[in-house]
Amino acid sequence: MALLQISEPGESPEPHQRRLAIGIDLGTTHSLVATVKSGSSEVIPDENHRPLLPSIVRYFPDGRAVVGYEARGA
Repeated sequence: MALLQISEPGESPEPHQRRLAIGIDLGTTHSLVATVKSGSSEVIPDENHRPLLPSIVRYFPDGRAVVGYEARGA
């Protein structure tokens, strides 16, 4: 995974190495969330330890909405 490190002109990028960053990829088929801390990335899995979430939202007549695997199987 390539990361783009942005710093203000004249400032060192070093302070960014200790910060936590979160990225969200909202894809047309699947989505995921990942963190980057000290230059190392890690995908955050769902409660069933799956790294990818289907990009599906299903709305029901009663106003309830479900997302991901639950929406795909509903």
